[in-house]
Amino acid sequence: MGRPQRYDEVEILEGAKHVSAERGPQKLTIAKVAQRTGVPVGSIYHRYASRDEILAALWLDLAEEFQEYWLVELDREDVLGAGLAGVRYACRWIGRHPREARLLLLHRREDFASERWPAGYRRRAERLASRAAASLSTYAARLTGRGGAAEVRMVRFALIDLPTAALRRDIEAGAPPSEKGQRLLLQTCAYVLRHAARSQSKGHARR
Repeated sequence: MGRPQRYDEVEILEGAKHVSAERGPQKLTIAKVAQRTGVPVGSIYHRYASRDEILAALWLDLAEEFQEYWLVELDREDVLGAGLAGVRYACRWIGRHPREARLLLLHRREDFASERWPAGYRRRAERLASRAAASLSTYAARLTGRGGAAEVRMVRFALIDLPTAALRRDIEAGAPPSEKGQRLLLQTCAYVLRHAARSQSKGHARR
């Protein structure tokens, strides 16, 4: 007799990624993943106890991969250049990973049934959020001299909210950001970051 065929988590999550990108994560089911991958339903349940666990693994793997390299860019010595390097990285990542970008940037974590995630996945999500918050606060302090709520909001707007909004149509179309669009985005982000730095410097001068 031949050895039984084995299926791994990567194959299952790739199928889940396809289904979620096409239909939305809310409509993902074990049966649809099995149909997409050819992996038997029983083999999927052997590795993941529920669809919620698949959604948790899918979202966390994507978020951790993106954040790891984004935070490396944000830690560069030149503070303004670091912020813009983070924006450039996001543009490159979206161009290279259109399906993943659609899932990560057009959906909220709640769309992946995060309220039903097992405890281990919730802890991973908390670590991810804590690391991002700490890095944004550190970057805001480097840029403006302070890492308070107002400074973090401005940095978040420049480095997360603005790029996500500007690139949304490209993400929805599955198209790489155009060079012209990237230049305009970088110019706008640079303006906001410089404004944040100048505003704080003027505040110190008045005091």
